[in-house]
Amino acid sequence: MSAFALGTRIDRLLIGGFGLTGKAVAQFCVSHGIHFAVSESRDLAETDEAWLRAHAFDHEVGGHTLRLLDGVDALVASPGIPSGAPLLRGAAERGVLVLSELDFAMTAGAPPPIVAVTGTNGKSTTVTLVGRLLRRAGLDVLVAGNIGLPFIAVVDSARHADAVILEVSSFQLEQSQLFRPHVAVLLNLAPNHLERHGSMAAYKAAKERIFAEQTASDVAILPEGLASEIDHGAARLVLYDRPLPPLPRGSERLTHVNRLNFAAAVAACVALCPGFDASSQRVEEFDEALHLPFRQQEIGSIDGVRIINDSKATSPAATLAALQSVQGPIVLLLGGRSKKGGYEDLAHAVPGFDLRAVIVFGEARNEIGEHLRAARVPFQTTDTLRAALDAGLAVARPGDGLLLSPACSSFDAFSSYEERGATFTRLCQEKTGFAPPPSKNL
Repeated sequence: MSAFALGTRIDRLLIGGFGLTGKAVAQFCVSHGIHFAVSESRDLAETDEAWLRAHAFDHEVGGHTLRLLDGVDALVASPGIPSGAPLLRGAAERGVLVLSELDFAMTAGAPPPIVAVTGTNGKSTTVTLVGRLLRRAGLDVLVAGNIGLPFIAVVDSARHADAVILEVSSFQLEQSQLFRPHVAVLLNLAPNHLERHGSMAAYKAAKERIFAEQTASDVAILPEGLASEIDHGAARLVLYDRPLPPLPRGSERLTHVNRLNFAAAVAACVALCPGFDASSQRVEEFDEALHLPFRQQEIGSIDGVRIINDSKATSPAATLAALQSVQGPIVLLLGGRSKKGGYEDLAHAVPGFDLRAVIVFGEARNEIGEHLRAARVPFQTTDTLRAALDAGLAVARPGDGLLLSPACSSFDAFSSYEERGATFTRLCQEKTGFAPPPSKNL
């Protein structure tokens, strides 16, 4: 038996999905004496099955059915389950409360102030910057969410922290009904995840959920260009880019994208701690936050060709941001699993950059190729990431930047963008003539 905050009492819970999020929810249930069952669409490893037999009152694998909805108070759905899935519809029809993992963490007790960051691009960098800025100011903060550690996994320890900084995705927000951050940041908005949301309007509506439960005592942070397009609810509006807030010394050397990420992070810190001032700090102190793995990461060179690993760029908008940040001629590697949106705009924008060549690979190669052909952009087609790298190196010249910025998810060939990025780094390091970077660029 377990009583919860926000007027919600949950004694028996169904967890939809048993990936990273589902496992964290299940561990929380075990720690707090909540009876739970699990419905998983995939087959599970025997170790996971054994754990569920030992701790869950029931579970199913290989597909979601509705039988486990009987007698439960709520369903916590993993972000991978879309809002229109039969399991969620069945829950609604039975009067079962459907919660996101963010909601469930909110019901678990009164958390400290929450800073939540969403957007198409720059979420992880901005969240990491907020955490580092606040820690340097002497605050005890936790960084979690879509950046790798589910909110529910830190909710107990968060009660002793000064603030929780969360990266939140459209998948998480789509299902959220109770999630209320004290400071909510929407960095930007461009076509992404349309294979899931179905339309740009639905994707935008999911992102707007970050503001839905805020009150007049909360703060909504947006760029000027979105202020009139986004419903930010009752919260006080702050624009992070007009004018830019005072940034750390040396910020003029940052790329335009990182300068905006920094501006949003500083604006969030000021909203949480009035009087906060970052101008006395040096931008070099945030080098690690500005060079997260697989985010426009210069990993070295091969025979004088600079290699940039931007595997995290899983949308066309992210690829455009990367192209804007790379100096000199570029050999661009695109491909993976389609996001079903934004490729036409990307194809028409590509001629504005100094491109040596475009190499398209993976499941989406024909779809992306059609848009490039319509925009009269020359390109080569390959099957795999390895083949794309070889084709790129064959045309690149010393001083060029060979940029892996796929504009696609990785799920045609890899389990995650991290696996794709790690594989790309390994393939490059195996090449004769590979040399690590002499230094990092801001």
